[in-house]
Amino acid sequence: MTKPATQSVASEVRKLARAHKVTAERDSVSRMAQCITSLSGDTIILDTVEQLLVNLKRKGVMTTSDLL
Repeated sequence: MTKPATQSVASEVRKLARAHKVTAERDSVSRMAQCITSLSGDTIILDTVEQLLVNLKRKGVMTTSDLL
């Protein structure tokens, strides 16, 4: 039986991050963005895989097109 698509994507993102030594740790820019977002009245909480995608893009491992 195959894995659901969300598990497969999450697994691939984790593998890519591991290969490029990228973690899901939030940096100062991410913390500032979260603060500004909350001040505007919105609540956005990224899960681990979403944060890995952000960090992979920031490191240049992925492009915006890759993320879409």
